[in-house]
Amino acid sequence: MAEVNDTLVSVCFRCHGDALVSVDTNVQWIGATGCGQIASLMNAFNARGVAFAIKTAAAAIAAVLLALWFNLTNPGWAVLTVFLTSQQLGAAAGAVVSRSVYRALGTLLGVAGTLFVIPAFIAAPELLLLGVAGWVGLCLYLSLLDRSPRSYVFLLAAYTLPLIGMPMANNPSSIFDVALWRAEEIALGAALSMAVHTVFAPRSVKPLLVARVHATVGDARRWLLEGLGPDPTDDAQRRARERLGADLAEMGNLAVHLRFEPGITARDIAIVTALEERLLALLPLLAGVEDRLPAIRATDARLGSKVDAHLKAVRLHLERPLTRADAVRLGASGKALIDAEQPELANSELLLIGAMERLAELLAVWNDSLSLLQHLDDSESIPEGGIRRLLADASRHPRHVDHALAAWSGLTASLAVVVAGAICWTLGWDQGAAAVGLAASSSSIFAALDDPRPGQKVLLGAAVLGAIPIAAVYVFAVLPVLDGPVELALAVAPLFFVIALYLATPRLGLAALGVAIIWLTLVALQPMQTGDFWSFTTTAMAAVLGSTVALVVTSLVRVIGAETRVRRLLRAAWRDLAAMADDTNGLSRAAWGSRMLDRIGLLLPRMAATSGVLRAQAGRALDDLRIGVNMLDLRHAGLAAKPEVRTAIESALTQIGVHFRQRLERPDIAPAATILDSIDRAIARLVESDPDALRVQGLTAATGLRLGLFPPSRVTSTANGAPA
Repeated sequence: MAEVNDTLVSVCFRCHGDALVSVDTNVQWIGATGCGQIASLMNAFNARGVAFAIKTAAAAIAAVLLALWFNLTNPGWAVLTVFLTSQQLGAAAGAVVSRSVYRALGTLLGVAGTLFVIPAFIAAPELLLLGVAGWVGLCLYLSLLDRSPRSYVFLLAAYTLPLIGMPMANNPSSIFDVALWRAEEIALGAALSMAVHTVFAPRSVKPLLVARVHATVGDARRWLLEGLGPDPTDDAQRRARERLGADLAEMGNLAVHLRFEPGITARDIAIVTALEERLLALLPLLAGVEDRLPAIRATDARLGSKVDAHLKAVRLHLERPLTRADAVRLGASGKALIDAEQPELANSELLLIGAMERLAELLAVWNDSLSLLQHLDDSESIPEGGIRRLLADASRHPRHVDHALAAWSGLTASLAVVVAGAICWTLGWDQGAAAVGLAASSSSIFAALDDPRPGQKVLLGAAVLGAIPIAAVYVFAVLPVLDGPVELALAVAPLFFVIALYLATPRLGLAALGVAIIWLTLVALQPMQTGDFWSFTTTAMAAVLGSTVALVVTSLVRVIGAETRVRRLLRAAWRDLAAMADDTNGLSRAAWGSRMLDRIGLLLPRMAATSGVLRAQAGRALDDLRIGVNMLDLRHAGLAAKPEVRTAIESALTQIGVHFRQRLERPDIAPAATILDSIDRAIARLVESDPDALRVQGLTAATGLRLGLFPPSRVTSTANGAPA
């Protein structure tokens, strides 16, 4: 028994036909019935799907033959490894290699755990069951902390131990041999999968990544033109921008696979990482410009006309490739619309300073993005100084992690292990030990989903309606009449081809994988064999029992509603904002943007299931992103400021931190009037301070906070610079 593809973990990818399809955590292929199923069956028969199936089936057959040649005891493990490592991205070379490497590492970790846990607790069945459950829960927890493909290492380790260890509990003397055979067979399957998919008509991850990046940059260009246009953007346009979080998560996952591609250099990885970082910065900068524009136009028509004329020139340049010289010139001409060093500033002037500062940053970031995209397209191009610095500093930034939910998922899987083991122990059913491993795997595979039950039901249905009947035909009718490895290979070839064909079909991929998993559990692939009805029946019953226990335990303990998940995501953002206000989490601008946009990407598919105040709060998640950026900028501006300015800034940030801590208890609470007063005092002190770059940065950030927390308020100032 083994695992399900990454379509079930966070956001993942499948290549279907010529299109890259993003499959969200709603598991869109679940529930395909009637005409939908027929359409999916027909869609599998395309040139790319057939080629994939031929290669994968050939690798699986070779795994059977070589495993028998080397006298390995269970060729099914090698075959299953071929199916599992061949799924990713239509079997693109980098994805196959990465999946194979992670599977090998996970197996070694699981084998090491088996050799430690089983002998240590074999004398006490109760402790053995708790030890296995603890291992499953811990490894699953660690797996869920990393939502990239690397999580496969701990995910596989979680249920490798119960799968190979529990059946050996009554015969621990052979556990080392079994563990060694498991490692060898999985290594064989991984090697064959890599060989077939990287040598014969190989496909690369890089074209998929480049296509994703080009699409994202094209979307960003449209957002920039809309946001800097004369008409305010509507809610639909703003909602579309939030898709950037999911797009960047896709880019990050593709980049993980790209590292394993032949010919890919460290520079290629750095370009993707730096480009992701630059794109992260676009949304808060664009929002920082467009949110100020209505207030500027409303309070000062003369300034509004100048700004609109400047933005028209900016849009003309954005419609074509923007050079660095153009970006610098346009940024400088925008800043020249207002003298930021004058000692007294009206409200419209304060807003204009902030808008033009953010616009200059936006143009620089956009130019960097286009330059990086050019270098991604042309690996021979030589980056200039600014881009070289970006590549040197490129590093991965954190995504959202929910430690409590990961721990709860681990405990749920542990509970399923304990329940399955207790049932077998109570019944005195030694042959049912496989149910423990199946309960562990079924609980772990879908743990990243809010509601794992649909996926678990598909696996259970695939076992009962597909794998068990097909396996029975093979065990009792086909395999007993075979003589030798060649006849065995010919007999399983059609089934392997069909399974591989539907693995590449998003709506039926999980069902096909479920059939493969259970079929290979029930069938011993040997050149000569006779059907053993008792062994087959008990193994089939264990498979059904383990899957059923996982489904029941999950239904009682682990289902998370969409609204609950949305609340957890929002609360995590508010906790971060409170910590940023107190300067206790050390987040940088890029790290905060990465984490918050990741949360926005997670919010998007769940917002449709929310309503009322909660939906409105989720819809303002992009405002929280911008507030965090402004808090970081304001704190930075205060570091080198005079004591009275720094004190005013710290007071404002402290008040903001109190507000977000209050939101953890009362999510709908509005910002207090004292926050508005403290921000205004900070603005007044900044206006009175010496004119320099930090003063401009502080004013930009402070007015941005005022707009973000009190929309659509206006910042005003009296003759001496104090806000009214």
